[in-house]
This record gives sequence, C-alpha cells and structure tokens, in this order.
Amino acid sequence: MDLIRWKKEYSIGVKKLDNQHKKILKIVNDNMERQFSTQNEREMEEILEDLQNYIKEHFKTEEEYMLKHHYSGYAEQRKEHNQFVDRLFEAQKEYLKYGRVTSINIFNFVWDWFSHHILILDKMLSKID
Repeated sequence: MDLIRWKKEYSIGVKKLDNQHKKILKIVNDNMERQFSTQNEREMEEILEDLQNYIKEHFKTEEEYMLKHHYSGYAEQRKEHNQFVDRLFEAQKEYLKYGRVTSINIFNFVWDWFSHHILILDKMLSKID
C-alpha cells in the first residue's frame, strides 16, 4: 500500500516532468518501509544510491526544460536542486558512517522537500510553455 499517493494538485502540466515526479513518489513509497526493516547494509546503500541517481536525472531533465523555455526562475531552481542533492549526499555519507541516517528519516525528508518543491516552484513551470 502506498503511504503517499499522487494527487491531481501535484501535476504541473508538463507530462514528462509529472511522470518523473510520479516515479520519485513510487521510489519513496517502495522504500519507506524497507528503510526500517532492512538489516542489509548494502541494500540500504543501493536504495539511497538509486534514489539519488534518479533525482539527479530528474533535475537534469527539469533544468533542460527551463533553459529551453528561457525560464526566469532557472537560477533559483538550480540552487534548490543543488542544495537538495547535497543534503541527500550528506544523508548517504551519514548512513555509510553510522549504519543509519541519524539526523533525518531520509524518505520523509525527500517527500517533505519534494512536495514543497513541486507545489511551489515546479508549479511555475506550467506557465512557461
């Protein structure tokens, strides 16, 4: 059962980006419970790596879309993306060092940030096409 469900208001009206947002939500849902149940260190490392890699791919796609459409908010979006990836990388390093993410629940962090990002910054992208 999905802990977080896609809602119509999350759509930004750009099909490719909406589909990527849905996939990130699926990754979060698929792995939220596994984060607490896995005792396999390598499995948790793979979960964090997969999440980080897909989010980087998504940000690249989103930034290319912004540049293609000469979006005036590109610099702000890029800065937020970089900060997010940096924080996710820190969480990954923390996991590797301590065997757990001590300062945050990584998937709650991803969802909190991402839902805020989609509902505020990404919604503006629907106005540029």
